[in-house]
Amino acid sequence: MQWQSNCVACNTKLDNPIISNVGILCRECSRQGLFRKRLIITGITRMKDDRVCVSGIDPETWRFVRPVYPIGGYLTRDFIMIGTRRSVIHFDVVEMEFTNYKPDQIHHTEDWLINERFTPKYIGHYKEENIIKILRYMAVSNLEEAIVAQDSSLFIVDVKRMTRIWHEHYEKFKVRINFEDKSGNLFEGIPATDLLLLAKVRWCVEKKRINYAQEMVRKFNGNQHKYIRISLTRLFRCQYWKQVTGLITVPDFFDGESFADYERRLGGPA
Repeated sequence: MQWQSNCVACNTKLDNPIISNVGILCRECSRQGLFRKRLIITGITRMKDDRVCVSGIDPETWRFVRPVYPIGGYLTRDFIMIGTRRSVIHFDVVEMEFTNYKPDQIHHTEDWLINERFTPKYIGHYKEENIIKILRYMAVSNLEEAIVAQDSSLFIVDVKRMTRIWHEHYEKFKVRINFEDKSGNLFEGIPATDLLLLAKVRWCVEKKRINYAQEMVRKFNGNQHKYIRISLTRLFRCQYWKQVTGLITVPDFFDGESFADYERRLGGPA
């Protein structure tokens, strides 16, 4: 629990701060009905069927936002395409319209219901120097400590090193990662659901790049600005499971390519 002293939508100072895991709306925003928000996209992850989980940072409040449909939950892939060829990528700025703030009380405090009739608008992409500032401001160095607060399901983790990455074929194509955060906590076998990372690794496998894992570890660890984005699942078998939902470096680990670029080469989703 922590003091919530600002509106979760517009960042206006509240008359009466509250102690809660979730933010609250000010009186004006409670009456408003629709919210236009510009999000700095930091996550595009695989869900079931053609669904994806998209999330990002609201630069007004510096809180994470997860857009979800009022019915059916997660967004479709089509919703995050810019035209017919390019998909949204990390640190794109996209304007969306929301109808309501709909948080869970534990961990998943970032959910906002989206207006499906409003087509997302691509605004631009952040420059590297601004991305570094965002990462430094938002990152946590001790993931275990950040999770204990139960007030977020999304984290950008300042990482000391990645120790291993590998793929598996079990029910569907999977990727797992071992890494150590800046506080020395070691995390092993964390599944990756980031669409871009899944597509990149699958492409490497199909191209028979047998040393892809060593190359990725070396490239990631050799970067001065390296972060891993972690999401927690919804409650499943009495736990909130960790997932890797992005490898973030400056310069970009993926050289500006999107999951859609790799999937076109592969002939379909990972």
